Amino acid sequence: MADQVATCAICGTTTAASRHRRARYCSNACRQRAYRQRVNEPGPALDSFIGRDAELEGLARSDARVLTLVGPAGVGKSRLAKEFAGNRAAWVDLAGTSDVAGACAQAFGRRADEPVLSTLVRELNRNTLLVLDNCERVAADCAALLEPLLLGCPELRIIATSREPLRVPGEVLFAVEPLSITNAVELFADRARASQVGLRLGEREALAALCAKLDRLPLAMELAARLVTVLPVAELLNRLDDRLELLNRGNRTAAERHQSLRAAIGWSYDHLSAEEQHVFRCISQGPGGFGLDGAVQACDLPTDRVLVLLSALVAKSLLTFTGTGRFEQLESIRLYGRERLAEQVRRGQTPAANR
Repeated sequence: MADQVATCAICGTTTAASRHRRARYCSNACRQRAYRQRVNEPGPALDSFIGRDAELEGLARSDARVLTLVGPAGVGKSRLAKEFAGNRAAWVDLAGTSDVAGACAQAFGRRADEPVLSTLVRELNRNTLLVLDNCERVAADCAALLEPLLLGCPELRIIATSREPLRVPGEVLFAVEPLSITNAVELFADRARASQVGLRLGEREALAALCAKLDRLPLAMELAARLVTVLPVAELLNRLDDRLELLNRGNRTAAERHQSLRAAIGWSYDHLSAEEQHVFRCISQGPGGFGLDGAVQACDLPTDRVLVLLSALVAKSLLTFTGTGRFEQLESIRLYGRERLAEQVRRGQTPAANR
């Protein structure tokens, strides 16, 4: 029987397949590349994905070549990108690197003697979807890399997850908001019941109040759900003013910044400039909402400077502008700011002294 026509699963090259076996790859090089992609892409999720149907539809409708998922710590940007991209994308996690181009090239197995950009252009002309996860600490380097990649790979689309925009030409921002209260309750109940079979959670009103208090952030609710084996929901709700101390039992295999709510918010705070940290601490003293005049009074800085710094905090998903002249903070983020302010006071520093 004559050989059948087949195509390589990696590069699409036509190959010969015998009567008994259809070859998946045209060469050892493509076989090794497929292995590297399996190693670098995130594996299948081991827990259920709840809510976000509207977000998935919105991502599918977008034709932006650079679509950046932005939002605060713990809101679920990476998980949403994972659900959307599935196994269609080349995936690069940038959380632990300062070399964006090198991390991308390494994911594709660049040879030591091969230029980084040449490797990426060649490989990304075969992969039309690239996910860059956790870009916030290397946003400038991401921006510097993306423009030549987009010019060299006309079919390439990039999904980025970041707590702040990359600010590259053609970028479209996709704001990932906290879950709706209905989906938040569903997520909390799902994770709580996974902690103990047959667990009784009590009234839905108490669950809704708990999720609202946790800002409807998926990470916060998943961490809180681990405590229902030792605290009833009503008592847990009463203790949430101390949530940064309580919510510290993440999955053992999760990244360190997702092991606790404090670490998740601290990942953003530690990346702020000294002035931005000063404003962040000062505005945490008040309630969740405030105007520009209140921020100027709290920060003891000129109005124009405060406005610039508030804008930076909005861009970095630590603050929200309502559009009516007021700013708002999630309660978990505000409590973190108060904690850092209290540390400063204990060291004998006034807020102004540490600008």
